[in-house]
Amino acid sequence: MTEVTHDDLLFEIGTEELPPKALSKMLRSLEQGFTKSLNEAQLGFDSVKGYATPRRLAIVVNNLAAAQLDQKIERRGPALAAAFNQDDTPSKALLGFMRSCGIEDPSLLEKQETEKGTWLIFRQQKSGAKIEELLPKIIAQNLAGLPIDRKMRWGTSREEFIRPVHWLVLLYGERVLPASVFGIPSSNQTKGHRFMSSGDIQLSTACGYESKLADANVIVDFEKRKSLIRDQLKQIATEQSATIVIEESLLDEVTALVEWPVALIGSFSKDFLEVPEEALISAMQSHQRYFHLVDSTGALIPKFITVANIESTTPQSVVRGNERVIAPRLADARFFFEQDKKTSLSSKLKRLEQVVFQSSLGTYAEKASRISSLAASIATTIGADPKITAKAGLLCKVDLVTDMVSEFPDLQGIMGGYYADYDSEDKGVATAITEHYLPTQSGGDLPKTLEGQCVAIADKLDTLTGLFGIGQPPTGSKDPYALRRQTLGIVRTCIENALPLRLSDIVSMANKAHNKDFGSAPVIAYMIDRMENWYHEDGIPSDCFNAIRKSNSPIDDMAEAHQRLTALQDFRGQTECQSIVASNKRIANILKKVDSKEVEEVDTSLFIDDQEHVLFEALGNLAVALSKTDSAKDKLFLLGQLQAPIDAYFEAVMVMADDKKIRHNRLVTLAETRRLFLDVADFSLLQ
Repeated sequence: MTEVTHDDLLFEIGTEELPPKALSKMLRSLEQGFTKSLNEAQLGFDSVKGYATPRRLAIVVNNLAAAQLDQKIERRGPALAAAFNQDDTPSKALLGFMRSCGIEDPSLLEKQETEKGTWLIFRQQKSGAKIEELLPKIIAQNLAGLPIDRKMRWGTSREEFIRPVHWLVLLYGERVLPASVFGIPSSNQTKGHRFMSSGDIQLSTACGYESKLADANVIVDFEKRKSLIRDQLKQIATEQSATIVIEESLLDEVTALVEWPVALIGSFSKDFLEVPEEALISAMQSHQRYFHLVDSTGALIPKFITVANIESTTPQSVVRGNERVIAPRLADARFFFEQDKKTSLSSKLKRLEQVVFQSSLGTYAEKASRISSLAASIATTIGADPKITAKAGLLCKVDLVTDMVSEFPDLQGIMGGYYADYDSEDKGVATAITEHYLPTQSGGDLPKTLEGQCVAIADKLDTLTGLFGIGQPPTGSKDPYALRRQTLGIVRTCIENALPLRLSDIVSMANKAHNKDFGSAPVIAYMIDRMENWYHEDGIPSDCFNAIRKSNSPIDDMAEAHQRLTALQDFRGQTECQSIVASNKRIANILKKVDSKEVEEVDTSLFIDDQEHVLFEALGNLAVALSKTDSAKDKLFLLGQLQAPIDAYFEAVMVMADDKKIRHNRLVTLAETRRLFLDVADFSLLQ
């Protein structure tokens, strides 16, 4: 067998500046894809590490095998008795087998003796393919698989990529491997920092990649660059006796914009602090990608930190340039705020009649009316103020027509709350408007006030039922109204706040508000499916969820179902649960095979064995005890006490007795036993 050597591999593709919001996702995809491809190609290696900067994507594979291992191929063909015709010429079966093996001479086949006769065998020693043959395909496959929304062409080529490609490095140890990507031949030439290096850099080995680029003012490791930026931000904030607010998405974006990060502190006029701080922060983050600072009370201070991609000899000039750029943005925000305050939210409500929510579901004015009505109905159920809730629901979308939200869409709801407060609306109205979009992301904050919870649920439910009603539910690839996130928002709001709301009631009310004959079943099923996904991500397996879903108490009150589910998940770890599951599976299997409905209730006069009386009495006592508690934990404890009588019953009693009346009576006993369990969960579904 040929001995396979190992060395480090470097693959780097150099491009025009890559989209900053997509860079970290592309890096993860390339790293995972390369790892998978190398494993599938059966190329041995120690590790795969991805690198990314605004101008490059790269992979370093440590200790990669130079070729696949040699393979011993053994295939069994037809039996010797069926391999040849009477004139000793190969049969059709043998000819087909030889073609599949790539041979023409049957003498190349060996014979193998077995207990069932003699068989023809094809054996071959196949040399492993070299990385020169395998890597071009692996590279092309992984570049094509990157998560890219829009591709572009450049020059005269018809090939497409996210940005024009300018160089390709493919280095194995000290050797350049031959390859071509987008018409660019491989080499050992890369490029340093666009402004802080001499340009082209020659790499002598793959293992020196990171340090060589660092010498050329490029920190090629995305996570190291990100960590360095974080440290610089915190250091500057400490020097300013302030706290830096670091949003991870913004930090990722800034990391994707620089190769040699240098954080600098700037300031703006404190007069701008009269504007809601969310508007100032939005202007700094979305337009300039600045980080903001707060004082010890959490209030915004008139300073910002920008991260430059160059170590300037005159950093103050860079700072002054950024201060000149941000001032007009903040001035715009102040102007929009002052303009919007000139008229009240209520007076702007009519303008919503000109804004279409969805062509088949009407305008935002109609949606606001539906939200108001539905939210008020929910409020009466959970103990919120219906009047405040209705007003908040009616006004919650009005800020969509304000100048501020037109310029800063991420301030929806937030500005509505500010304007409602400025209009001297009830504080509860303003807060509910602010909260009604929550949660805005997976795992995000939920509305804290009851009125905010009502409006948030009503808004999301109106969208959900409306789109299902007109036949536009989310598909595997399309969810333009973010129904998955909105549905999970309803689920979390109800469960985490223990709201006593029934899905059947609130979905029905939302459907009726649309004045259409929309069916509730598909919406409820979808919401329960989203619940299952949420619990699965939280570590609760699907069999536990389905045990609740398939019980005689279907999921309707989500808070109550949550209590049963978490109690069941805890209970399944107890010793008696395994026996209960086994008994329920046994009972369920017996009842599937027969019709026990011929007898409506247990006839004690047909009891023969003492254990029939014991189980029947235990069932009666259990039914009474279960009716006296609403605690799922207590119910499971009570059900656990039934295990001993069930075990004794099966030990002593033949359920499928010859006598028809006795047999059916015993089946009804089992049906009653199963019903008591099913009122809590279907234990037979637990694994």
